[in-house]
Amino acid sequence: MRKHTITVYTNDEYSLYEISNDVRAEIDSTVFSRGNIRQRKFSGKWEAERPDWSYETVAKWESNVVPDSEFIQFQKES
Repeated sequence: MRKHTITVYTNDEYSLYEISNDVRAEIDSTVFSRGNIRQRKFSGKWEAERPDWSYETVAKWESNVVPDSEFIQFQKES
C-alpha cells in the first residue's frame, strides 16, 4: 500500500485547481520515470513564480510505502 501526503497553500480555489494539476503531473513524472521500480519513497515540491520573478514553494508532496495495518487503521478512523 502506498500513502500520498500532499500539502498545498493557496489564496483561492482556482489556485488550488492549478496547483493540484501541476503537483499531480510532477508526481506522475517522478513515479513513472524512476529507474528503480522498488523505490519506496518519493518526495517533491512545487514552486510558483511571483510577480517579482522570484519563486515560492506552494506545495510539497511525499509518496511512501506503508504497511497494510496503517491503511486498516486509517479506515477505522474515517
